[in-house]
Amino acid sequence: MSDAGADLIGQIRRIELKTAALADGSCAGPNRSLLRGSGMALANLREYLPGDDARAIDWKASARLDRLVVREYEEERNQTYYLVLDRSGSAAFGSSISKDRRILEVAASLIFAAHRQNGRVGLCIVTDSVERFIPARPGRSQVIRLVQALVSHRPSGTGTDLSAAFRFLCTRVRRRCSVIVLSDFEDPGFARDLAHLRRRHETTAIRVTDPAEDSLPDVGPVILEDPETGEQVLVDTSDPAFRRAYADAVVVEDRRIGGSLRSCRVPEVRVSTEEPYDLPLRRLYAHPRYRGG
Repeated sequence: MSDAGADLIGQIRRIELKTAALADGSCAGPNRSLLRGSGMALANLREYLPGDDARAIDWKASARLDRLVVREYEEERNQTYYLVLDRSGSAAFGSSISKDRRILEVAASLIFAAHRQNGRVGLCIVTDSVERFIPARPGRSQVIRLVQALVSHRPSGTGTDLSAAFRFLCTRVRRRCSVIVLSDFEDPGFARDLAHLRRRHETTAIRVTDPAEDSLPDVGPVILEDPETGEQVLVDTSDPAFRRAYADAVVVEDRRIGGSLRSCRVPEVRVSTEEPYDLPLRRLYAHPRYRGG
C-alpha cells in the first residue's frame, strides 16, 4: 500500500471517531436521524426555503402564520443514502490538500454518520463515466466495503460527466432516497440531469473548492494545464489585465455553478480544502433542509 493510502486510512480512522461525536451531538436519541426528509412522523414546521418541495407546504399553517411554512418529517429509521463522488482530474488540484482528498474525507464521515443512524448507504464514483457503483445496504460490513472503495479506487478517467451518474441513479435506484453529490461541479452540462434526479430523490450538493483557484499570483510566464484534457497554454501572470480577466472568469463560473444548483432546487454546502472537514459537516447537519432550522 502506498504512503498516501496508509495516510488516508489513518485519517479515516480519526474521522470515524470525530463523526461519532458530531452525530451524537446532533441527535436527541439513538433512533433520531441526522437528516430530515419525507418519513412518516411529523417533526416540525419551518419557513419555506428556495429548493423545498412545494408539496410539503402546509397551507393552513402558512395562512395562520402569514408566511409560507413547510412540514418536516422524521426520516424512516432505515433511510437510504447514496453518495456521488466526483473523482475527475480537476479534483486533483489543491493548495494544502487536494479537492479529491477532501471529497474522500467528507464521504467517509457521511458513511459513518449514516451507519450510526441505522441507514442504508451506497456509493457511485464518477469521472467521465460511472466507474464504480455499490448498491445501498445497512450494516458494518457495508461500511467496511465502502471505506475500502474510497481507499483503493484509482480513477481511470480524467474528464467530468456528472450527468452520467445522475442518469445512472435515476435508472438503478427506484425507491426515493437521499442523494449527496460531492464535486467541484466543474462540468457545464450537469443541470438538466440534476434537475431530473432532484425530482426523483432528495438531493444535496457538497461543492468542494480550493482558494488557490480564485486568483493567479504574479510569477511571470507559466504553463497552465487542464487536468482533465491535458491541454496546455502559456500565460504571462505578470500582466495585471490577464490576472483581472482570470479573476472575472472565476466569478462568472462561480455564479454559473451556483445558479445551476439553485435552478435545480438543490441546496449547496460549500467545503474548502483549507478548513477542517468537520466544519462543513456541521453546516450540513445544521442546514434547515436537514435539521428543521
